[in-house]
Amino acid sequence: MSSARRASMPTRVRSVRDLTPAMREIELVGPDVPRLRMRPGAHVVARIPDGDTIARRVYSVWRHDPRSSLLVLRVALHDAGGPGCTWARTVTVDNRLSIEPPRTKITIDESARFHLFIGDETGAVPLLAMRAALPRAAATYGVFETTDPSDEVPDFEGRAPLPWVHRGQAPAVASRVLLRAVQDLDLPTGPGAAYLVGESDTCRLLQRHLVEQRGWNRHAIRVQQQWAPDRPGFGAGRDD
Repeated sequence: MSSARRASMPTRVRSVRDLTPAMREIELVGPDVPRLRMRPGAHVVARIPDGDTIARRVYSVWRHDPRSSLLVLRVALHDAGGPGCTWARTVTVDNRLSIEPPRTKITIDESARFHLFIGDETGAVPLLAMRAALPRAAATYGVFETTDPSDEVPDFEGRAPLPWVHRGQAPAVASRVLLRAVQDLDLPTGPGAAYLVGESDTCRLLQRHLVEQRGWNRHAIRVQQQWAPDRPGFGAGRDD
């Protein structure tokens, strides 16, 4: 589909705050926000200024409040220096931003007996939003990974936290730290649903572990590869 035919809607930045040294929470308001329909785990494509052109970058939705015309994004801050990183680091209140309607690549399997959430700091945003959409009595398990405790993504208030592990100076690509943490998880038997979100090689390692070592059916594992080294995140691009 060409950019000329992509729907978009205007929003205004209502607030910006730093959640961790590596993540910002950005609140958007706009006249079309109350009419948006989205499932837990949704993301939006934002049209980011990049010199004389427009870059398209994907951000996970943390919360949608139609009554307040509010859409909350949580954005990981990287050192890559691209247009998305620059925008996230410099955005201020009252900045204007066009976004495309929300999309969902993975979401909750409501038929599952239990739910397994695994991801790095970029994956924690959609995964925790998905977990918050479940009934409080739902059986949930999982583990998240980040560099150190200061970068742990805050969960919704009132939710018992899932554990975090810290890779320190170990690579985030094909993370053995997160793999070992998942290998150590004590999980119930029976049909569950797993949600893997994060760096692409790490997601493949985790999927292989669940299938080959734990006997999971591949169809019970939902994967969203958020990023890979030296490449923009999934769904990124430019307007023609």
